Amino acid sequence: MGWKPRISNSEKPKYLAFVEALEADIANGTLRHGDRLPPQRDIAQALDVTIATVTKAFREAMQRGIVTSRTGSGTFVRVGDGGAEFERPQIDLSLNTVPSRPSKPFLDAALEEMGSRHTSDTLCAYEPATGSEAHRTLMAKWLRKRQLSVAPSDVVLTHGAQHALAACFYALAHRGDTVLCEQWTYAGIRRLGDLNQVRIEAVAMDEHGLDPADLARKLKKTGAKVVICTASVQNPTTASMSAERRRKIVAVCRDNSAVIVEDDIYGILSGDPLPPLAALDREVVIHISSLSKCIAPGIRLGTIVASERLLSTLQNALVALHWTAPSFWVEMFAFMMESGSADRCVTAHQKEAARRLGIFRDVTGLKPSTTLPSYHIWQAVPESWRLDDFISELLTLGVRVSPGHHFSVDRQADRDNNFIRICLGGGDGTDLLKEQLSKFRAVIGARPRLSTTIT
Repeated sequence: MGWKPRISNSEKPKYLAFVEALEADIANGTLRHGDRLPPQRDIAQALDVTIATVTKAFREAMQRGIVTSRTGSGTFVRVGDGGAEFERPQIDLSLNTVPSRPSKPFLDAALEEMGSRHTSDTLCAYEPATGSEAHRTLMAKWLRKRQLSVAPSDVVLTHGAQHALAACFYALAHRGDTVLCEQWTYAGIRRLGDLNQVRIEAVAMDEHGLDPADLARKLKKTGAKVVICTASVQNPTTASMSAERRRKIVAVCRDNSAVIVEDDIYGILSGDPLPPLAALDREVVIHISSLSKCIAPGIRLGTIVASERLLSTLQNALVALHWTAPSFWVEMFAFMMESGSADRCVTAHQKEAARRLGIFRDVTGLKPSTTLPSYHIWQAVPESWRLDDFISELLTLGVRVSPGHHFSVDRQADRDNNFIRICLGGGDGTDLLKEQLSKFRAVIGARPRLSTTIT
C-alpha cells in the first residue's frame, strides 16, 4: 500500500499521535475503507519506536472503531459500518475463563428452580457476613471433594476467591509489610498489594511450584509472615506441587512462623488427587476456594477455611468488606448439590478442559504444560523470537495471548522470561479455538520475519 504515518511533534504519547495520524488520513481520503495497514514491525522501524508502542496504537485504533483485525490477513481500515464484512466471532486466548456450555443446562435448571420458590424476601435480606449456619454446613460438605474435613464453624463464605484474598490482605498484611508469592502470579495479587501498600516479593519456582529453599531464604531475609501460593495447577504456570513439595512448603512456613494463604481455585476443576496444603496443617494454612473455575465465573461464591486462631481476624475483615454473605448464590448452589447437578457440572468441565488440552496438542504438535484438566497452559517461546515480537506477530493474525512478564512479580529480574500463557476456555464451540491455535502453530514454527522499509 505504501502508507507511512506522519506523526507530528507533540507532547502526546507516540501511540496516540499515531492513532490521530491514522484518523486524519482516513478523514482526508489518503486511507479508505478496506485498506490494509503495513505490518506492525515495519511501522515500528519507520517511526523508530518499539513494537509495543505500535501494538498499543493498534489496540487504541480498534477501540475507536477505525481499524479491524482480520484473522490471517492483518489489520484493515474501517470506515463507519463498512467493516462488517471483516467482523467474525473471536475468542481471546489471553482471557482465563471457562466455557459456558458445560454448565449451561445445570445453571438454567437451578435458576428456574430459584424463580419457582418465590423466596425473594429471604434471598434479598441481610445474612451474617460469614454466612448462615446452614450455608456454612453446605460448603463444608462441598470441600470434602478436596479432601478437607472441616466443621461448619471453620468455614466462612465470600463473594469469590478474589474477595477472599482481599480479606486475607486486609486481616494479615499491613502497610509496609512484605508478602511472598510465586515469581509468576496472577495480576490480582499485585493489585491487592498495591491497594494495601504492601510489598509483594517473588519466590523462585520450578516445575513443582514454590522452591522451598528460596522460600526459607526470603522468609528470613524479609521477615514476611504471609505467603500466598497455589499447589494445584498454578496460574499462570500450571505447576502442581508433589506431595513431598507440599510437606516441605508447609514445614518451612511453620518453622518461620509464617501463614500460608492457599489459593486453591483450580483444585476442584483439576481433580488433583493430592490434598491441598490446608489438609497438612490447618494452623499454618488458610484455604481459599471458589466456584468460578469449576462451575461458572459469574457465580460469586467462595470460601475461606482457617483455624480458630486466625478465623476471628478474618471474620472482622469480612464484616468490613461486605455486610452480607452471598446468600442467593449459595441457595442456588444448594439446589445443585442436592440434585447432583453440581458434581455433574464439574465432571462436564473436567472433560471439556481435557478435550481442549487435547485439541491444543493435536493442532500445535506441542505437549501441554499440565496433564490435569485445565483451561490454561504455560508455553515457552522459541529463543529465536523476542517475546514482544512474537506477541505482536500473533496480534497481526488476530491471536491474543498473555506474555509471561505480565505475571512477573519482579519484572526487571524476569525480563528475559520467554513464556506466554494461552487460555483455552473461550467460546462454546472449538472451531474458532482450532483456527486460533493453527495461527499460533504457524508463528511458533516460523523464524522471525525480517522487516522491510515502508515507502
